[in-house]
Amino acid sequence: MRVGMRAAGAVGAATVAVVALLAGSGTSTAGQRAADALPPRAADPGGPAAPDGAAASRRATAGAAGTSGTAGLGKAAERQPFLVREDQFSPANAFIRPDAITYDLARIPAGAGITVARRATPHGTTVWLRVRGLLPDRTYGAHVHTRPCGGRPGDAGPHYQHRRDPRQPSTDPRYANPRNEVWLDVTTDAAGRGGAVSRHGWTFRPGGAGSVVLHERATRTGQGHAGAAGARLGCFTVPLSGG
Repeated sequence: MRVGMRAAGAVGAATVAVVALLAGSGTSTAGQRAADALPPRAADPGGPAAPDGAAASRRATAGAAGTSGTAGLGKAAERQPFLVREDQFSPANAFIRPDAITYDLARIPAGAGITVARRATPHGTTVWLRVRGLLPDRTYGAHVHTRPCGGRPGDAGPHYQHRRDPRQPSTDPRYANPRNEVWLDVTTDAAGRGGAVSRHGWTFRPGGAGSVVLHERATRTGQGHAGAAGARLGCFTVPLSGG
């Protein structure tokens, strides 16, 4: 069952450590090396050691490392500029609906892990993704979607777009691109692990971003196919915009 979020400030150092680990593990969708991890801070002995040491139960961690000067962010983002959530995938028909759902057990096995972290500041948003236990040496498309996961792959809604395309589903590269959306395509290593990070000069609309969806292949960019990445294989409900 879900473990409740710890009080703001109590896990600030641990959260920074986890996010720094995530930042060092992946590359951005634009091919930028994720070398600018968050500033190091003292370790929190009571915090999580690292995403790879996650227990089978879900964990949710949020911490505030200073909430002043956050005009323009949603109220939840003001309280929680750092958000880290991790889980293990379970089938959609599990007795209790999981936050991390696999719709394709062959390509996202039950028990595979996912960690998503978000940093929101007055200057923009950074989202990290880390996965483990997936198929080895494979590229999965990954994007932030508008709604929480559900029993069907389509329940998560379309991609989150900072500037919304009036025509949906959006396949116009003026809107469906890694600058206007959050793309987190990830290529796994021989052990089925991988990471990615996406940075933007804007913040999520309150309640507008509810999940991260993994797709069957890398995201396309051409006219009429922009943003397409094949079938939705799995989904992780994460309140990225505080909704």
